[in-house]
Amino acid sequence: MLNYQEDQAEINQELKSDRQEKLNLLLFLSGKTISLFGSAIYAFVIGLYLLRTTSSAFSFALNLALYTLPVVLFNPIAGVMADKFNKKILVVGSDLINGLFLFLIYLVITNFNFNLYILYLSTFVMTTLTVFFDIALEAAKPGLVKESGLVKINSQARVIESLSQILGPLLGGLIYGFINLEGFILINAISFLISALIEYYIDYQYNQQIQMETGSNKDSDDFVYRLKEGFYYIFRSENLRALVYIFVALNFFFNFTLIVPLPYLLNTVWKIDPNNYGIIQAAFPVGMILGAILTEKIMNKISYNLLIKNITFVAAVGVTTFALPIIIFQNTPASNFVLTYYSLLMFLSGISVAWIDVPANVIIQKSVPQNILGRVLSVKMSIIKIVVPISLLISSLTIKLLEVEYVIFVGALIFFVFNIIFFNSSTGRKFIQQKADQKNL
Repeated sequence: MLNYQEDQAEINQELKSDRQEKLNLLLFLSGKTISLFGSAIYAFVIGLYLLRTTSSAFSFALNLALYTLPVVLFNPIAGVMADKFNKKILVVGSDLINGLFLFLIYLVITNFNFNLYILYLSTFVMTTLTVFFDIALEAAKPGLVKESGLVKINSQARVIESLSQILGPLLGGLIYGFINLEGFILINAISFLISALIEYYIDYQYNQQIQMETGSNKDSDDFVYRLKEGFYYIFRSENLRALVYIFVALNFFFNFTLIVPLPYLLNTVWKIDPNNYGIIQAAFPVGMILGAILTEKIMNKISYNLLIKNITFVAAVGVTTFALPIIIFQNTPASNFVLTYYSLLMFLSGISVAWIDVPANVIIQKSVPQNILGRVLSVKMSIIKIVVPISLLISSLTIKLLEVEYVIFVGALIFFVFNIIFFNSSTGRKFIQQKADQKNL
């Protein structure tokens, strides 16, 4: 009888544990969905608003740069804080403060004179808080579900991220003409507050494990020491160092040749319909989803290091196709042609980016020890993203001097020359010779 009661108690405990895990997953995905969709719509609308009202590539690029600067400045700090402090406070607090801040911006805009600098400030503060939110939530995942549920929570989170990138521009383009800017800011503020409320009820210690401290050096508890560890690890590894060089060049190239010139061409020069612009923007994450699905098959046929070399050379030449309609057509092309042609190019670009990003993350996760992985990932991201605001601002200034098609050609030429120099250098040759572990990707 006693054994039966003990067995029944264990079964009840397991059922309760399973219910909590499912609840954690539901709350996690719900909060992330609301927060991401609100931010995706807001980001699209702000960019479109700046292009339509100012007709300035510089204003558009400056706003994009302000989305990137916090990642560069605060990502390593957020990584250390996520390891040291209560993740629930960081996650819930970031969304709560974001919601209250945007509500304050809404009140300022509706009651006082509007100023573009208010938009720039809101972009910077919102993105800064999002950096701490993202890193803390990523670090919290192992505590939300059992180890067997990590694949599920990561894969479903990726789907939500991709869907927000697809549907955000689409929804933003559809309702752009019906809701004013103040309305979009209020919607985003409410989405952050609802997300914070949902995330408050997550059990962040559901699968809490005792973390063993390694080493006896008291500096291991020092904030600066922990911050430096990520940098040291990357630059001591030849393979990681080469990856960083390539990704820095890719980010500069992609932002210089596409992120500013293409929206400027479509919205300021050709003035296409916002709905069509939203569809073109959404084609990129659709390509990323397909690229991620095909990654495993591609990696079974070619090593990652060789794949990245081939993609970089193809991208340097292929990006020139974005400029061909400007040369071929004397006037604005037909709207259906613009929609089909540029959606296809953005779709193919998304596939290429997925084939570079997804395997790189898996390789890093396998090769870097877990106790330093968060800091390595955050430092890598900061180093790579540091060129983004620089490339955006240079691109916007270059557009003032050159026609859009020449900006694209210049970017393609610079990247092609970089590829030739890098892959013929000793670092590049060693990188190509190293075989990535493909079978376990």
